[in-house]
Amino acid sequence: MAITWAPLVNRAHVSTRLVGEVLLAALLAVAVVSMGRDSAPDKPFNYSIGPVLTRIEPLDVSANKLRAGKPSQLDGSSQAALAIANQLLVPTARPVQLLIPSLDVHRAVESVGANRNGVMNLPANSWNAGWYGPGPVPGAPGDAVIEGHAGYPGQPMIFGRLVNLRPGANIVVVLADGSRQLFLVESIGSIPVGTSPPGMAEPYGPPRLTLITCTGHFDKNTYSYSSRLVVEASYAGRV
Repeated sequence: MAITWAPLVNRAHVSTRLVGEVLLAALLAVAVVSMGRDSAPDKPFNYSIGPVLTRIEPLDVSANKLRAGKPSQLDGSSQAALAIANQLLVPTARPVQLLIPSLDVHRAVESVGANRNGVMNLPANSWNAGWYGPGPVPGAPGDAVIEGHAGYPGQPMIFGRLVNLRPGANIVVVLADGSRQLFLVESIGSIPVGTSPPGMAEPYGPPRLTLITCTGHFDKNTYSYSSRLVVEASYAGRV
């Protein structure tokens, strides 16, 4: 399975009118970190949600709401505090595991790119998920994209039961630093082969996650499917 992707745009800067909110979020983040976090990505998933880090949405990072030129008006201490807050809030470590509790999915995540035609490459291990590395990290502003094989009829693979997800279902992406980013399913739909969902892999706006796999009619002659299944999920913080 392979999917096309749309051109990306540059990420904008955070407006300084939100510095107060950012500083408050930084204090909350420090409190969360001081409580401790998982030491290894393969630690069994704890379904209870602890203190949730302040979501990125209040930072107002969407491109159509930003105002350029403001950061230069900050003094040195404010700029330093803003930089620290951004580092605490925005994850940068790559994803290493994908957990979907309701489907009993617990698989490794590989970083993949795209070929010269703009088609996502497949993970080297067919049983693993593939994260589009040039796009956002799960939990950072923008649309993080993860693909996986559906398998063949009667022989499901990692995303073979993805169609059974329901709105509100939990998806957890474990990052290389041990943090766990929680997403909640919002919608499930399908698109024709050779197309991309709107906003796919965009590096701006609220953090979100897109899961993609094969679906539709299976052609036994070409061993291919007619459509792509798209699961859209919103960010719900760290767990």
